[in-house]
Amino acid sequence: LRQQLADLLPGVEFVPASDWLAGVRAIKLPGEVELVERSARIVEQAIIAGIDAAEVGVTEAEIAAVVASEMVAAHAEPRFIVVTSGPRSALADAYATSRALEPGDLLRFDVGGMYEGYWSDLGRTAVVGEPSAKQAAFYDAILAGEDAQFALAAPGVAAEDLFHRAIEVVEGTGGPAPYRRQHCGHGIGLEVYEPPIVRPESPMPLEPGMTFCFETPYYEVGWGGMMIEDTLVVTDDGIRLLTDRARGLTVIPA
Repeated sequence: LRQQLADLLPGVEFVPASDWLAGVRAIKLPGEVELVERSARIVEQAIIAGIDAAEVGVTEAEIAAVVASEMVAAHAEPRFIVVTSGPRSALADAYATSRALEPGDLLRFDVGGMYEGYWSDLGRTAVVGEPSAKQAAFYDAILAGEDAQFALAAPGVAAEDLFHRAIEVVEGTGGPAPYRRQHCGHGIGLEVYEPPIVRPESPMPLEPGMTFCFETPYYEVGWGGMMIEDTLVVTDDGIRLLTDRARGLTVIPA
Protein backbone atom coordinates (compact mmCIF):
# COMPACT_ATOMS: atom_id res chain seq x y z
CA LEU A 1 0.00 0.00 0.00
CA ARG A 2 2.81 2.44 0.83
CA GLN A 3 4.43 1.82 -2.52
CA GLN A 4 1.13 2.30 -4.31
CA LEU A 5 0.70 5.66 -2.58
CA ALA A 6 4.27 6.63 -3.47
CA ASP A 7 3.62 5.78 -7.11
CA LEU A 8 0.43 7.86 -7.13
CA LEU A 9 2.05 10.80 -5.33
CA PRO A 10 5.60 11.03 -6.71
CA GLY A 11 6.19 14.50 -5.29
CA VAL A 12 5.26 13.61 -1.71
CA GLU A 13 7.85 12.58 0.90
CA PHE A 14 6.72 9.76 3.20
CA VAL A 15 8.17 9.61 6.71
CA PRO A 16 7.60 7.02 9.49
CA ALA A 17 4.93 8.13 11.98
CA SER A 18 4.88 5.13 14.32
CA ASP A 19 6.87 6.83 17.08
CA TRP A 20 4.76 9.97 16.83
CA LEU A 21 1.54 7.97 17.06
CA ALA A 22 2.86 5.96 20.01
CA GLY A 23 3.65 9.19 21.82
CA VAL A 24 0.17 10.54 21.19
CA ARG A 25 -1.46 7.29 22.34
CA ALA A 26 0.70 7.14 25.49
CA ILE A 27 -1.13 10.13 27.00
CA LYS A 28 -4.66 9.13 27.93
CA LEU A 29 -7.75 11.31 28.07
CA PRO A 30 -9.55 11.45 31.44
CA GLY A 31 -12.24 9.08 30.19
CA GLU A 32 -9.59 6.61 29.12
CA VAL A 33 -7.94 6.75 32.54
CA GLU A 34 -11.31 5.91 34.09
CA LEU A 35 -11.64 2.85 31.85
CA VAL A 36 -8.07 1.70 32.59
CA GLU A 37 -8.79 2.07 36.31
CA ARG A 38 -12.07 0.17 36.07
CA SER A 39 -10.40 -2.62 34.13
CA ALA A 40 -7.62 -2.83 36.71
CA ARG A 41 -9.98 -2.75 39.70
CA ILE A 42 -12.00 -5.62 38.27
CA VAL A 43 -8.90 -7.78 38.03
CA GLU A 44 -7.74 -6.69 41.48
CA GLN A 45 -11.02 -7.81 43.02
CA ALA A 46 -10.99 -11.05 41.01
CA ILE A 47 -7.53 -11.95 42.32
CA ILE A 48 -8.60 -11.20 45.89
CA ALA A 49 -11.57 -13.53 45.38
CA GLY A 50 -9.15 -16.19 44.10
CA ILE A 51 -6.96 -15.80 47.18
CA ASP A 52 -10.03 -16.03 49.42
CA ALA A 53 -10.97 -19.32 47.72
CA ALA A 54 -7.49 -20.80 48.15
CA GLU A 55 -6.71 -23.41 50.79
CA VAL A 56 -4.77 -26.64 51.09
CA GLY A 57 -6.17 -29.15 48.60
CA VAL A 58 -7.75 -26.60 46.25
CA THR A 59 -6.30 -26.75 42.75
CA GLU A 60 -4.81 -24.01 40.61
CA ALA A 61 -7.57 -24.59 38.05
CA GLU A 62 -10.30 -24.16 40.67
CA ILE A 63 -8.78 -20.86 41.80
CA ALA A 64 -8.41 -19.69 38.20
CA ALA A 65 -12.09 -20.46 37.62
CA VAL A 66 -13.02 -18.18 40.53
CA VAL A 67 -10.88 -15.38 39.06
CA ALA A 68 -12.44 -15.78 35.62
CA SER A 69 -15.99 -15.89 37.01
CA GLU A 70 -15.44 -12.69 38.99
CA MET A 71 -14.13 -10.91 35.91
CA VAL A 72 -17.01 -12.02 33.70
CA ALA A 73 -19.55 -11.04 36.38
CA ALA A 74 -18.07 -7.53 36.31
CA HIS A 75 -18.42 -7.38 32.49
CA ALA A 76 -14.70 -7.80 31.79
CA GLU A 77 -13.22 -10.24 29.29
CA PRO A 78 -10.50 -12.53 30.71
CA ARG A 79 -7.48 -12.61 28.41
CA PHE A 80 -4.87 -14.45 30.49
CA ILE A 81 -5.19 -16.00 33.93
CA VAL A 82 -1.90 -17.29 35.29
CA VAL A 83 -2.41 -19.08 38.62
CA THR A 84 0.63 -21.17 39.53
CA SER A 85 1.70 -22.68 42.83
CA GLY A 86 4.68 -24.31 44.52
CA PRO A 87 7.57 -24.96 42.12
CA ARG A 88 5.23 -24.17 39.20
CA SER A 89 5.04 -20.56 40.36
CA ALA A 90 8.47 -20.09 38.76
CA LEU A 91 6.93 -20.66 35.31
CA ALA A 92 6.30 -17.12 34.11
CA ASP A 93 3.40 -17.59 31.69
CA ALA A 94 2.13 -21.05 32.60
CA TYR A 95 -1.56 -21.64 33.02
CA ALA A 96 -3.41 -23.31 35.85
CA THR A 97 -3.40 -27.09 36.25
CA SER A 98 -4.94 -29.68 38.55
CA ARG A 99 -2.06 -29.28 41.01
CA ALA A 100 -3.48 -28.91 44.54
CA LEU A 101 -2.10 -26.42 47.04
CA GLU A 102 0.22 -27.69 49.75
CA PRO A 103 1.55 -26.06 52.94
CA GLY A 104 4.50 -23.80 52.19
CA ASP A 105 3.50 -23.13 48.58
CA LEU A 106 3.84 -19.77 46.93
CA LEU A 107 0.70 -18.93 44.92
CA ARG A 108 1.35 -16.48 42.10
CA PHE A 109 -1.27 -14.58 40.10
CA ASP A 110 -0.67 -12.75 36.83
CA VAL A 111 -4.02 -11.78 35.36
CA GLY A 112 -5.10 -9.60 32.47
CA GLY A 113 -8.33 -8.78 30.73
CA MET A 114 -10.28 -6.12 28.91
CA TYR A 115 -13.08 -3.80 29.95
CA GLU A 116 -14.76 -1.79 27.19
CA GLY A 117 -11.63 -2.10 25.06
CA TYR A 118 -9.06 -1.23 27.73
CA TRP A 119 -6.55 -3.68 29.14
CA SER A 120 -5.67 -4.67 32.68
CA ASP A 121 -2.55 -6.52 33.85
CA LEU A 122 -2.01 -7.22 37.54
CA GLY A 123 0.20 -9.45 39.68
CA ARG A 124 -0.19 -10.65 43.28
CA THR A 125 1.38 -13.33 45.48
CA ALA A 126 0.17 -15.38 48.43
CA VAL A 127 1.76 -18.12 50.53
CA VAL A 128 0.12 -21.15 52.12
CA GLY A 129 1.03 -20.95 55.82
CA GLU A 130 3.57 -18.62 57.34
CA PRO A 131 6.29 -17.68 54.84
CA SER A 132 9.81 -18.99 55.14
CA ALA A 133 12.61 -16.53 55.82
CA LYS A 134 13.58 -16.53 52.14
CA GLN A 135 10.00 -16.09 50.94
CA ALA A 136 9.45 -13.16 53.29
CA ALA A 137 12.79 -11.48 52.53
CA PHE A 138 12.52 -11.79 48.77
CA TYR A 139 8.93 -10.58 48.69
CA ASP A 140 9.76 -7.60 50.90
CA ALA A 141 12.56 -6.74 48.45
CA ILE A 142 10.48 -6.90 45.28
CA LEU A 143 7.73 -4.90 46.96
CA ALA A 144 10.30 -2.29 47.98
CA GLY A 145 11.53 -2.19 44.38
CA GLU A 146 8.07 -1.40 43.07
CA ASP A 147 7.48 1.16 45.83
CA ALA A 148 10.75 2.85 44.87
CA GLN A 149 9.48 3.21 41.32
CA PHE A 150 6.32 4.84 42.64
CA ALA A 151 8.38 7.29 44.67
CA LEU A 152 10.57 8.26 41.72
CA ALA A 153 7.94 8.40 38.99
CA ALA A 154 6.91 11.90 37.92
CA PRO A 155 6.73 13.98 34.75
CA GLY A 156 10.15 14.30 33.15
CA VAL A 157 11.60 11.12 34.67
CA ALA A 158 12.93 8.74 32.02
CA ALA A 159 11.52 5.22 31.85
CA GLU A 160 15.05 3.80 32.03
CA ASP A 161 15.66 5.59 35.35
CA LEU A 162 12.69 3.77 36.86
CA PHE A 163 14.11 0.45 35.70
CA HIS A 164 17.53 1.06 37.23
CA ARG A 165 15.98 2.25 40.48
CA ALA A 166 13.90 -0.91 40.82
CA ILE A 167 16.92 -3.15 40.25
CA GLU A 168 19.01 -1.16 42.73
CA VAL A 169 16.42 -1.36 45.50
CA VAL A 170 15.58 -5.06 45.04
CA GLU A 171 19.26 -6.00 45.23
CA GLY A 172 19.93 -3.61 48.11
CA THR A 173 17.10 -4.69 50.42
CA GLY A 174 17.77 -8.39 50.83
CA GLY A 175 16.36 -9.60 47.54
CA PRO A 176 17.92 -11.74 44.83
CA ALA A 177 21.28 -10.44 43.65
CA PRO A 178 21.87 -10.10 40.83
CA TYR A 179 18.24 -9.31 40.10
CA ARG A 180 17.88 -9.85 36.36
CA ARG A 181 14.97 -8.28 34.50
CA GLN A 182 14.40 -7.22 30.91
CA HIS A 183 11.85 -4.66 32.04
CA CYS A 184 10.08 -3.49 35.19
CA GLY A 185 6.92 -2.12 33.67
CA HIS A 186 5.10 -0.93 30.58
CA GLY A 187 2.44 1.42 29.35
CA ILE A 188 -1.09 0.04 29.14
CA GLY A 189 -4.33 1.07 27.46
CA LEU A 190 -5.83 -0.18 24.21
CA GLU A 191 -2.92 -2.65 24.14
CA VAL A 192 -1.54 -4.59 27.08
CA TYR A 193 2.00 -3.38 26.24
CA GLU A 194 2.28 0.22 25.11
CA PRO A 195 5.26 2.60 25.01
CA PRO A 196 7.13 3.54 26.98
CA ILE A 197 8.50 0.27 28.33
CA VAL A 198 10.34 0.54 31.65
CA ARG A 199 13.64 -0.95 30.52
CA PRO A 200 17.27 0.01 29.87
CA GLU A 201 17.92 2.38 26.96
CA SER A 202 14.36 3.74 27.16
CA PRO A 203 14.88 7.51 27.53
CA MET A 204 11.26 8.49 26.87
CA PRO A 205 10.16 10.79 29.72
CA LEU A 206 6.97 10.31 31.67
CA GLU A 207 4.17 12.79 31.04
CA PRO A 208 0.90 13.49 32.86
CA GLY A 209 -1.85 11.19 31.62
CA MET A 210 0.38 8.22 30.87
CA THR A 211 -0.93 4.96 32.32
CA PHE A 212 1.50 2.22 33.36
CA CYS A 213 1.89 -1.14 34.97
CA PHE A 214 4.98 -1.25 37.20
CA GLU A 215 6.17 -4.75 38.13
CA THR A 216 9.02 -6.50 39.91
CA PRO A 217 8.61 -10.28 39.52
CA TYR A 218 11.13 -12.91 40.58
CA TYR A 219 11.36 -16.48 39.27
CA GLU A 220 13.68 -19.21 40.51
CA VAL A 221 13.33 -22.62 38.88
CA GLY A 222 12.97 -25.36 41.48
CA TRP A 223 12.00 -22.90 44.23
CA GLY A 224 9.14 -20.77 42.98
CA GLY A 225 8.12 -17.36 41.76
CA MET A 226 6.48 -14.25 43.12
CA MET A 227 5.38 -10.96 41.71
CA ILE A 228 3.80 -7.63 42.41
CA GLU A 229 2.34 -5.61 39.54
CA ASP A 230 0.18 -2.52 39.83
CA THR A 231 -1.48 0.02 37.56
CA LEU A 232 -1.03 3.78 37.88
CA VAL A 233 -1.47 7.08 36.09
CA VAL A 234 1.13 9.83 35.96
CA THR A 235 -0.13 13.11 37.44
CA ASP A 236 1.23 16.67 37.33
CA ASP A 237 3.47 16.05 40.33
CA GLY A 238 3.83 12.27 40.67
CA ILE A 239 1.50 9.33 40.23
CA ARG A 240 -1.87 8.04 41.38
CA LEU A 241 -2.22 4.33 41.99
CA LEU A 242 -5.16 2.72 40.22
CA THR A 243 -4.68 -0.51 42.21
CA ASP A 244 -3.63 -0.67 45.85
CA ARG A 245 -5.21 -3.71 47.54
CA ALA A 246 -3.61 -7.00 48.64
CA ARG A 247 -0.12 -5.77 47.77
CA GLY A 248 1.52 -7.63 50.63
CA LEU A 249 2.43 -11.31 50.74
CA THR A 250 -1.00 -12.64 51.72
CA VAL A 251 -0.91 -15.59 54.11
CA ILE A 252 -3.42 -18.38 53.40
CA PRO A 253 -4.05 -20.51 56.53
CA ALA A 254 -2.40 -23.91 56.13
